[in-house]
Amino acid sequence: MTKRRRGFLIATAAAWLIGIAPAGSSTGEPETLRFKVFLDEDPIGEHSFDIRSLGDTAQVLSRASFEIDFWIFTAYRYRHQSQETWRNGCLEKIIASTDDNGKDYRVRGEGLGEALALTVNGESRRLSGCVMTFAYWDRDFLRQDRLLNPQTGELIPVEVMAQGTEAVSFGAEEVTATRYKLSTDALDLILWYSDEYGWIGLESDTGKGKTLRYQRIAPT
Repeated sequence: MTKRRRGFLIATAAAWLIGIAPAGSSTGEPETLRFKVFLDEDPIGEHSFDIRSLGDTAQVLSRASFEIDFWIFTAYRYRHQSQETWRNGCLEKIIASTDDNGKDYRVRGEGLGEALALTVNGESRRLSGCVMTFAYWDRDFLRQDRLLNPQTGELIPVEVMAQGTEAVSFGAEEVTATRYKLSTDALDLILWYSDEYGWIGLESDTGKGKTLRYQRIAPT
């Protein structure tokens, strides 16, 4: 697996981004989830999710911006934005753009019957069945055994294992959260979910001896 693909699976949610039983209000009021992103203890950016759901339809806007500096230089820069429309827990439409340190990706997708017609940097493909992305903020996505990488258009096999509960810091308090391990063929992610607050954290070894962390900003 390439460095770019590994970086995206950690960074997005994004990958980037909704599953069954969306978290937004059924009245159409949006919900925003914001995460500070760290490499070890160093802040490198932020990732936000704006979620609006109404009945069986949901819309999600995901935006990420990371920069890793080395002395006075920017060694790595990542920008991603994805707009997704979902119906009955399946991806119906996606428009995503990514600048992965100068490498551009453009993904467009539209539901056609029982399939998703996808175009990635001008190349077309069709994915059958109900397609879901890496919807970290919706715990129901953990039931899936394959997920769409909206940067590359690849379907990624995944395995998920619950690892019990533990105390996790969230804002000024400690909350009890369920810990999950999500594994692909290239990396393992650790995810934390609170019954009250939903998705509150993510952690992954980058494979370079450093740890990438998502820390949820508590609502005020």
